[in-house]
Amino acid sequence: MTTGNREAAPDPAALALAREALARASGRRRVDLILEASDPEALVQSLPADELYFTIREVGLADAAELVPLASPEQFRIFLDLEAWRGAEVDERRILPWLRAARAGSQLGPQAEAGWRSKLEALDPEVLHLVLLGTIQLHDLEEEPDPEIRSTRFMRTPEGRYVVEFSVGGAEYVAVRGLLDDLYAEDPFMATRLLSALRWELRSDLAESASRWRAGRLADLGFPDRGEALSWFARSPARPGAPAGLPDRPPGFFLAAFRAGTLLDRAAGRLEPAARDRLEGQLAAAANAVMVADEVDPGDPEMVRQAVASARAFIEMGLEALSGGEEARAAVALAEQPLKRVFQAGFARVLQLSWRAQRLLQAGGAGSREAPLLDPPLGEAISALVRRRPLYFPGLDLPRQEWGSPAAAAHEPRPFRSAAEVERTARALDLAEGLAALARRLGLDLPRTEPAAPARLGTLYLTALANERLGRPFAAAPIPAAELAAAARALEAVGDPRLAEAGEAGALLEQVARAQAEELVRLLAGPGPRPDLVTALLVRP
Repeated sequence: MTTGNREAAPDPAALALAREALARASGRRRVDLILEASDPEALVQSLPADELYFTIREVGLADAAELVPLASPEQFRIFLDLEAWRGAEVDERRILPWLRAARAGSQLGPQAEAGWRSKLEALDPEVLHLVLLGTIQLHDLEEEPDPEIRSTRFMRTPEGRYVVEFSVGGAEYVAVRGLLDDLYAEDPFMATRLLSALRWELRSDLAESASRWRAGRLADLGFPDRGEALSWFARSPARPGAPAGLPDRPPGFFLAAFRAGTLLDRAAGRLEPAARDRLEGQLAAAANAVMVADEVDPGDPEMVRQAVASARAFIEMGLEALSGGEEARAAVALAEQPLKRVFQAGFARVLQLSWRAQRLLQAGGAGSREAPLLDPPLGEAISALVRRRPLYFPGLDLPRQEWGSPAAAAHEPRPFRSAAEVERTARALDLAEGLAALARRLGLDLPRTEPAAPARLGTLYLTALANERLGRPFAAAPIPAAELAAAARALEAVGDPRLAEAGEAGALLEQVARAQAEELVRLLAGPGPRPDLVTALLVRP
């Protein structure tokens, strides 16, 4: 491992021991271990570039900036590949802090200066051009001898051809100005040619070309293209295929932070060292597939952490399905099956839930994805399941006595993270199917084509019950506003034999209806509410 600055090769045994120590550390401690090593530069350059990047982002670039000058030019280029891109566009403002960190201390000696220049030379020309296009305005003095310069931050190029006006300030200006100074110090002729080329280049063409180079490098690290990433979230083929998209690198340490003594970890502990190394690479590939499929920003450590947790969750679920939860059989599955197939076996359990939810909506009694009929969290859970990528609704975690309340709806769907969440969702679907059947029997499965339709099953049921107790048919016809007080008195006791006979589904609907009826009584005990504020009943002005 050399960078052109190093004279002696690092000791492989010492590097292996250092990487083992890093696998047991996290956060700032991991950075300290690197800097305290006998040869920090050798250790840094022995690490997978993406895992080193995630470590820096986890701590924060400001607190881990010392690692950036130690990185190799190839690692630094990967840092920018992961940091700067948002979809198909480059955000040059996110590159500038990394350029500052890489250039820091380059004036302290020939070795430090050579390290910075090697990183600068390794940058894709397109990326360098995009940075300058987004941060400077160029005035050609041959065409415009007396240019109008609006900023106080500008420079005349050494050959006298251009005035460069900087459109950024503060630390960003320092970074761009330093970049231009270094380009001219290295080769004034090439620097002038670069500025001349900027006048005719299009951002779209530069971004497209840079994207192709980036895609190739990320593929070598195990980041698949979007099509391959989405294929992980599909039914596994009848015949297993070879592992795809594995990182071409030694196993790293980032995934170690997620080991928790689960079936996957225990089964992996039974594998031979070479098989464990292959598994580590496949785990990285699985996490990368989730990040690409979910369009995770690699610069967001929490989103990366959730993607890795999601990948491990699907693998755990697949391993349980393939092994019946037996550790020895799980080890055999890991040794013989591509991890992608194990992942797909886990995701298949979520797909089965999604298919159940789709059938439930088609059968009626549960509303639609856009306008669920069932009270929260069941309606929201069904809507989350029938997305293109089925998701888990955390409102299901609340105690049953809180279901039907606004708190049960106040959650955002997210990827499944455990087999327990799959089982919890399956039990919720059992209950939802019972409620949908009950809604059909009671004639409350009204058409719900309006996405903004506010009424849920609890409201429809209470409205029908109020009508019945006020001498009208049992139907969810809006209650006249003048009869709200009478309706509240009629609903003081919700007890209904039709619900008592409907088992768990009836008990839940009665619980939701009772809570709404009590809220209605409290609301009407005040100075006379506006009818449009009543949510327990459908009200007609």
